[in-house]
Amino acid sequence: LSLTIHKGERIGIQGTSGVGKTTLFNLILGLYQPTHGEILIDGTPLTDHNIRKWQNAIGYVSQSVFITEGTIAQNIAFGCRHDEIDMQRIKEVIESADLKEFVDGLESGIDTRIGEQGSRLSGGQRQRIGIARALYKGCDVLLFDEATSSLDNHTEHNINQSIEQLSAQNKSLTIVIIAHRDSSIKYCDRIFTLE
Repeated sequence: LSLTIHKGERIGIQGTSGVGKTTLFNLILGLYQPTHGEILIDGTPLTDHNIRKWQNAIGYVSQSVFITEGTIAQNIAFGCRHDEIDMQRIKEVIESADLKEFVDGLESGIDTRIGEQGSRLSGGQRQRIGIARALYKGCDVLLFDEATSSLDNHTEHNINQSIEQLSAQNKSLTIVIIAHRDSSIKYCDRIFTLE
């Protein structure tokens, strides 16, 4: 595979199960090393020496977002100690991920505990937490791996609209989406079908 992704592009990747979509993502994420060829980031080969910097610039949202028993703020700022969480940044990414109405309706807002494995969240809310988490991290590249495949059509449509609005608000954000459904990638600038 030879593929160039430009900064700010929205790329859709589709194909049947087993064709290598997730393997491609794992290569982009730096979790796999290519057996042939190389991955270049702004013309620089991805190596053991610069992989951490690259991974810090990436946000990843899978179809099953990991949720802790903590608060909404703790789940968005995942890995940060509570006293290190930037609450202003939390509010900004909640707005960007289209979670504001949901959070504003909670008695304790961002300090609401969301239950064991996110038991108090719907599928769409879990995905939006995942998006907010990636944005909180301050990523330049946002990867979605079948992020809406387990959602109903209405929720999938709403999440896709959120991603599209996010892309419109931040023209330098690069978005790469793996999806089975055409509806999840219809707003992409380019779509690649792996065979």
